[in-house]
Amino acid sequence: MADARILYPQFRDEQSDSRYPFADSTTLTPISGQLVIRQQTFIDASFFVLGGAAQLYISSITVSADTVTISVGDPDTPARATGEYSIVGIPPNGLVSFFDIYGRHVGSLLSSPAELAALADNDVGAYTFTFAATEFVASVVIPANEPGVRGVFTPGKPLLTGDIFLIGDSGVVLRHEEPNIIRVDVIGVPLYQRLLCEPYGSFQSKRFLKTINGCPPDEFGNFTITATGELAADTVLRVYPQNGSLVIDTAGRSLT
Repeated sequence: MADARILYPQFRDEQSDSRYPFADSTTLTPISGQLVIRQQTFIDASFFVLGGAAQLYISSITVSADTVTISVGDPDTPARATGEYSIVGIPPNGLVSFFDIYGRHVGSLLSSPAELAALADNDVGAYTFTFAATEFVASVVIPANEPGVRGVFTPGKPLLTGDIFLIGDSGVVLRHEEPNIIRVDVIGVPLYQRLLCEPYGSFQSKRFLKTINGCPPDEFGNFTITATGELAADTVLRVYPQNGSLVIDTAGRSLT
């Protein structure tokens, strides 16, 4: 219909004449080289970089024989996240995922297979951009909620993120205490030689107390022995440890 009016155009049609997701003042050209990012190369973007500033931009695009690598950063750190795709296996949905140096997913760039293929047709090399050339608009940068611990380093292992389980073993007991404290108690292992798989006969197994007059321990494995009196609150009975032993005695003066 010649007189039809489109009140709510599709997102891609609405942004076809703008530089979105880049700022209107960007040039989309590198410092040196012939690579040019066209207005329709990237359709949308979303970044939630941990530790990153609000102002993100494409700092470099590296074209190799088989891959295209895109680096995104801020004025302080030019390469906070990288995304790459294979020239022979271009994503059919046109989505390029970005990851930080610890392998955490921190954003995506949306394009199309045809535009990603056109970007890969540039000469092999690294193309560096200034902040003014490829600055993203503020709406595509999502500030990350960063309070508390964001990851845990372990010896010889990469950064652990997401759901992390702390498990005490070999005489180590972990407890949660308020408000947000993890208490670590190293109580040791009584049968440590057995834990170390020492040869049979090199140690003697200990015989632990199981019951007292047929009474087992409580749910925590403890026997509680206290001085109490049924007839008098101020009983003379005393119970106390001494040199690794439990002494049961009475209080009072001797008449002799």
